[in-house]
Order: sequence, then structure tokens, then C-alpha cells
Amino acid sequence: MMKRRDFIKMGGQATVAGTLLTQLSACSSDDDERPVVALDDVDDLGYQGAQPFVHGIASGDPLQDRVILWTRITNDGSIEATSIPVGYKVATDPDLTNIVAQGRAIATAASDFTIKVDPTSLQPDTTYYYTFEALGYISPTGRTRTIPPSDMAASEIERVRLAVVSCSNYGFGYFNGYAHIAKQADISAVVHLGDYIYEYKEGFYRDQSLIEERPLFPKNEIISLDDYRQRYACYRTDIDLQECHRQHPFIAVWDDHEIADNSWKGGARFHNDSKGSYLERKMAAVRAYHEWMPIRDDKSNALDSQLRIYRRFEFGKLFDLNMLDTRIFGREKLDAAASQEPERQLLGLEQENWLYLNMSESKRRGATWQILGQQVILSPFKGAFASSSGDIWNGYASARDRLLDYIDNNDIKNTVVLTGDYHASFAFDVAKNPFDSDSYNPATGAGALAVEFVCPALTSLAFTEPNTGPDVNPHQKFNNQTDHGYMLLDITEQAFQCEWYYTDTLTVRDSSTQFAKGLATQSRAHHLVDAVQSRPISNVAALAAADKAVSIKKTTTNPAAMSEA
Repeated sequence: MMKRRDFIKMGGQATVAGTLLTQLSACSSDDDERPVVALDDVDDLGYQGAQPFVHGIASGDPLQDRVILWTRITNDGSIEATSIPVGYKVATDPDLTNIVAQGRAIATAASDFTIKVDPTSLQPDTTYYYTFEALGYISPTGRTRTIPPSDMAASEIERVRLAVVSCSNYGFGYFNGYAHIAKQADISAVVHLGDYIYEYKEGFYRDQSLIEERPLFPKNEIISLDDYRQRYACYRTDIDLQECHRQHPFIAVWDDHEIADNSWKGGARFHNDSKGSYLERKMAAVRAYHEWMPIRDDKSNALDSQLRIYRRFEFGKLFDLNMLDTRIFGREKLDAAASQEPERQLLGLEQENWLYLNMSESKRRGATWQILGQQVILSPFKGAFASSSGDIWNGYASARDRLLDYIDNNDIKNTVVLTGDYHASFAFDVAKNPFDSDSYNPATGAGALAVEFVCPALTSLAFTEPNTGPDVNPHQKFNNQTDHGYMLLDITEQAFQCEWYYTDTLTVRDSSTQFAKGLATQSRAHHLVDAVQSRPISNVAALAAADKAVSIKKTTTNPAAMSEA
């Protein structure tokens, strides 16, 4: 029988290659309006091999009446199949006795045997449990949650807690931050701001001491569709990442490393002619992302629909979450010298206008908070790298001016910016010119239009840069450039709080973390102040049980027959 590592390495070898936009569909599934098929009728194709849920299960993009459910079927070579039937069911209880949705989908070679289903008619603001079946096995049991109805008053929503992560490099250590997040039942969703994978070849930009414990596949720099698929498959064998996906829905966007370092709409830092067409590489990466991530696909007929991952989530009238793409949809080439050119684009004209319309609509409908989930530091920021690279909004200052002017001119209150990418923990009052004491007061926040929280890397290398603190950035309220971990958001109608949690180690599996810092802004204050650690939310639905984190053979309940999840 093929060993685990061998079929992980095999990845997408049986898939249909290609990068055309018309080939980007990530799954094939039955609509809920079609007849429900009982899971007992799912054909096992005579499979007698190892459990097929090697890469776990996941959920994402929760709405008030639906949520994406994801898995991937791994045939260990025991049968030949280009399509595999997959059943799914959704219940309101951890034992899956009260079934509210079920159906069947087909995993195909064309989508790397990944599956995404989008069961509808779910209840808002409700926890659900789900499972898949394929090839005679039952998957681990997952837990997910819908979001509050868009017309629910903010006063009726006691609190919402979100985890925020970014920059999760497999080779730099164990995903202990994911493990800690997975244990917290009161988290409504995990917001991933990008760099979910890294594209580099094995041995480059990683902890060399862990190269035997955490080897990368494939070993080359990933360029082709099969390369990207195999790299996702490698990452998704990590049991802590799997457990985080099993317990919480993700709301994710890409940064640059899902494609290539310092990517923009027309190229990337290390991409050259010897690596082939950048467009083909970009679209291969985009296709693999949609296959492997629990993201709702754009169903429009637009040619570039799969590039449009910017989208909005309305958590009642407590907040609107706008997930932005500051990397590949509209970003022009890095050029710090061009920062002030009037038409300089980071979001691109279409996405920029979409954001403005959403912010005005959010104000009209009475949402208390407006959250922008994006990749690179928005606040004007002094530091050698920040000033010279042009990689952050500093390099697109005219685009930043347009955004801040829109917020100011339209009296948009309570804007909160979430940022990844920088491998550091920062917090800012966001002002047009925070270095001018006549236009911004760091003691009171007068002159600020928003606040920004910058997420540390989950594992990626931290690089300490001198002369980046409050002494040169008076609007900066927190600066930690050494620790790894994640942010926890605690959101009420009255206040928006961000907390930083740091993992104790990356070199061994250890989910222990330390609370490091809390900052909050009161509604309409646009100014950060110190805050004590928030309390967990009580009376929340149970996590999916630990003993249901494994796949089992459908024909037996004998624990000895359980396979490694």
C-alpha cells in the first residue's frame, strides 16, 4: 500500500492541467432544490484502501442562511476513478441526529477531487455540525456557524469574537496559533488575511532545523497548477490547521505568496521569463486557491470573475466586514517614486468604487462598525523598509488619500482596518497626516479618521526594523516585531477591542499562548486606548468532539478501525 507521504507527494498528478479562466470551477455539487439523496446511497466504488479524508474538512464564507463546506477525497491508488461520489449532511447537534440539510456532490479530477457545497435555508446566527462520506468512510465531524441576519439591531448582538491570522509559513514551525484558536468555542469565524501558503522552493526562507520534521512538497518553487495543488495538500496535512478548520468557518483572502512574492496584477518580484508566462502562473494559483479554500466562488459570467475575491459580510447591524484584495486584482507595479501619481492604483478602479459604495451603504443601513480586512499597512508609516519599498499603502499614497478623503467627506464613522503581511504587531490611529501636530493630536486622537490593527505572523520570520516606533510614528499605539501569534477581536456596539496573543514556541507542537496586549476604540472615537483582557463569551455551542476528529470506516464503529485524520 502506498505510504502516506507518497500519496501526499502525488498531490494532483491525476488532475486535468490547464489555466484558462473557464476551467476555474472548484467543485461540482447538487443544488439544494434537487432531490435529497440519502447518504446510504453514496457509492463506495468498491474502494478498500486507506481513509480518503487526508486533508480534513473545512467551512467558510458564512452568510445568514448558508455556509460553504469543503473537503478533498484522496484515493490511495486502490481504484481508478476520475469522479467520486461524496455525501454530506448538516445537523444542529454534535451527534448529527437532527439533520437539517443533506445531499450529494461529485469530486472530479478536474477540481483535484476537492468538493465545495453550499447548503441553503440554514438559520441565522446558528451553530451547525456537518460531515462528509466517500469511498465507504465517514469524515471527521466539523462545526461551523452562520452569521446574524443583516437587519438585526446591534443592541441585540451581545458580542462577536473573531480570530485574525496571517503569514502561516509551514517551514518556519508548527501552527500552534491555529491550535489555540481551535480550542475557543466562542469564536464566530477566523479571518485569514493572506499568505496561507508560501511558494518558495524547499530550503529557502524556512527554519532549517525543522526541514526533516516539516518537509515541503513539492520541493521546487511552485509555478504550475499541479505545483500549487501539491503545496496546498502539503499544508493541509498539518493537524493543527485541520483542527482550526474543523472547528471554525474561515473568511479568507490571498496576499502575495499564494501566487508569488511581491505579486501585482502584471508580475512578481522573482518571476522572470525563464519561469514561463506570469498570467498562466497567476491563473493556476487562483484556480488552486479556489479549489482548496472554503471560499464562495463568483458565479457571474465575467471573464475575470475568479479574480474578484473582494466581498462583504454583514454581521447584523453590528458590523460590515469588507474583505479586500490589495495584491493582484488592481495593484500596479511597486514603485515608491510613483506613490503620489494622481491615478495610482492599489485596489483598482472597480474594487475601489465597490468599496466606496459599500461604505456608504453600510452607513445608510446603520451598521455600527465598518471593518476593512486587507493585506498591507494603510496608515502613513515611517521606517526604512516602509519608506523605500513602496510595498504598503505608502507606495500608493494617492490611493490612500482617496480612501481617507472619502471617509472624511462622507462622514463615515467607526472604520477599523485589519492588516496582515508585515510579520509584526502594530496598532495605529489612522490620520491623513499623523506627523503634523496641527492636524492630529496623538493624546486625544483628534484628527484621526479610523484605527488600524496589524496582525503578527503566525509562523513566518519576524524581522525587527529599528526606528519604526512611536518616537517617529506618533499615531502608533503598539509595536512588537519579534513575537508570533494571532489577534482576537471582541466587538460590541459600544467598543471595538483587539487583543494580541503570542505562542510560546514554534519548534515543537505546543498550543500554549500568552495574552500580550489589548487596545480598544470606543464608538465614534477613532482613537486607541489600553484595554484589559476581555472575558470569553459563555453559553456558546460546544466544539466538535475530539473523538470525532478522525475518519472512520462506515461499516464499523470499532475504534480500532479508525484511521488517522
